[in-house]
Amino acid sequence: MKTIAREFVVVALSLVCWTADVIGREDEPEYFSDMPVVLSASRLTQTIDAAPAAVTVIDQRTIKASGARDLASLFRLVPGMTVGLYNGRKATLGFHGFSDPYFRQFQVLIDGVSIYSPMWGGGEWGELPVAIEDIERLEVVRGPNAAAFGANAFLGVVNIITRDPATESRFAAATNIGESGIRDVLVRMAVHEGDLRYRLTAGQRVDTGLDSYPDDRRSNFVNLRGHYRLTGESELRLQAYYAGGLTQDGNYSDKSNTTNGPRDGNYDLGMVQLRWTRVRGADEEFWVQLFHSTRSHRETLPWLMILPRPFGTWRYPLSFDYTYQRTDIELQDTLRFGDSARGVWGAHLREDQARSSVFFGTSSAQHSTLYRLFGTMEWRPLPGWIVSGGAMWEDNNLSGRSISPNLALNRQFLPGHTLRLRWAEGRRTPMLYEERADRRYDQPEGLTAILRSLGSPLADLPMAQTTRSRDALKDEVIHSREISYLGQFPDQRLELDLHLIEHRLGRLITLYSYPFETALGAFESKYRSTLGFHNEGSARIRAFSGGARWQPVRGTDVQLALARTTMHAGGADAALVEQSGPRHTVGLFVRHDLPADWQLGAGYYRVGAMRTQSGGDLLPAVERVDVRLAKTIPLGSGKAEVALVVQNATGGGPLFERNDVDRRTSWLNLRYVY
Repeated sequence: MKTIAREFVVVALSLVCWTADVIGREDEPEYFSDMPVVLSASRLTQTIDAAPAAVTVIDQRTIKASGARDLASLFRLVPGMTVGLYNGRKATLGFHGFSDPYFRQFQVLIDGVSIYSPMWGGGEWGELPVAIEDIERLEVVRGPNAAAFGANAFLGVVNIITRDPATESRFAAATNIGESGIRDVLVRMAVHEGDLRYRLTAGQRVDTGLDSYPDDRRSNFVNLRGHYRLTGESELRLQAYYAGGLTQDGNYSDKSNTTNGPRDGNYDLGMVQLRWTRVRGADEEFWVQLFHSTRSHRETLPWLMILPRPFGTWRYPLSFDYTYQRTDIELQDTLRFGDSARGVWGAHLREDQARSSVFFGTSSAQHSTLYRLFGTMEWRPLPGWIVSGGAMWEDNNLSGRSISPNLALNRQFLPGHTLRLRWAEGRRTPMLYEERADRRYDQPEGLTAILRSLGSPLADLPMAQTTRSRDALKDEVIHSREISYLGQFPDQRLELDLHLIEHRLGRLITLYSYPFETALGAFESKYRSTLGFHNEGSARIRAFSGGARWQPVRGTDVQLALARTTMHAGGADAALVEQSGPRHTVGLFVRHDLPADWQLGAGYYRVGAMRTQSGGDLLPAVERVDVRLAKTIPLGSGKAEVALVVQNATGGGPLFERNDVDRRTSWLNLRYVY
């Protein structure tokens, strides 16, 4: 594996040196005049070195040069973050551990609005109704941020910030065609006339995934972002999204009657956000917004239940259907208190609702109601000193009331060099499924009648029970201490972001088994117990992570993300929790402008040995190399771009189990804009 890393670095540096004289070098750096500006650290607009938390920014140029088709792939450039696959093409994410398809320890936002699943947690990464091309940047807060975004901003926050229609070209079209059945198409138009501006995007993503899993995917999506200026100070913004299509699930198996066989699923997802904003002046703004989202999933596996004589064989279709929705209203007021202080406060009301007779044992809706008050402040008592603090008060009907505070001190001891000390607490609220799971399989009515006629007590039991929550769960808790250094070296065209953390996590929600009587338990011992959730786990994470951005010559951007993590866990699942995060992760990405309007993007990524919390094998360290080579061609009043993208260019590694090996995948990307 070291050979692959060396070859990648040698080839990249050789190419940079070969083209450096052709392209030339500017006297001033392209981006070192100012630190990147972020919104997600405290809800205030701040440069990274003034923010009270560590933030990684993945900008639009990097997103495009990476060639990524899906959002999750981009997180390989976040120090300490892991990206994998589960049961085919379902993305798994982790951050210093806790790798899982439903990575519940990160809050997920689109333009500041939570899309965190109320039923499962995390984000539906493969089904987001946002096109990669519409993303302005990703902001990833690397640490607890419950004071700004509430419970579930447990280990951090992902904020997907989309592009303002005013920055878009009038028309764009793109397609991907390649291996693994890749057939993508996208069309976008943007209008900016007077007080109105909007962007409309529609597209489809299609692929056939891996050969070893039934994981074909077809996702259709459309989204709208529109702004209308009401007065010189106020504006109305509407964002609407829809996504729907086909997903496949299950496993190929030698067993003729498996309960996890290949099956098709269909989903529909819709979201709408309406925000009114009034700007009173610099750092003075008030907005109020209404948000509603809904998701439905329909999936059934035809199955035969084969019982011992005289009970016979029964048709027993297995359903995996569910729906959930969210409605919330939020307001925020940003204020300035003289020249040295500013702050933001707000309130939030949310109601979540989920339905599934399969997963909750009833067709009745499961409700979760949340009330929030939050506030943060930034104070600059002396030149070069920034004190930041905030807190979030929450009250929900699942785990009660809580307060999540944080405090940070930033000291710029030299121009361009900042040291930050931070203390924070956070919580993760139980998901509706964790709190109220009742996943059971009732008997067919005909079978129940037979058992009653025989006077059998089995007639009053469920056929099987896989999960049943019986404990009153509490919030998971985290206490974090962090030290960060941020440095700018303009002469060397270099930025550094070094981060040292200690997280202490308690009351982690884990699964446990307990006896439970079922009808099938009379015939097989594996049906004589079920699973429940309880607050039993704990963990201590100590990690060093670093990010660097270097521009050795004009047109070249080199980004490095690395982390070393040590985790010690407690509880029955301690070994699995410790193995859910690798000790080392490395990401190296190079974007280079070649002569004659050619561009190269190449990434090298290495993840140490690990396994996901959802099971699978303990996998060895894996490496991958992704490459994108593009050519821009003037065409009429616009320009066209042709790009070849190759993922896993050096061959794939194991994914979830050792026998599940990813493969090299390539596709052609065609794009036209004017």
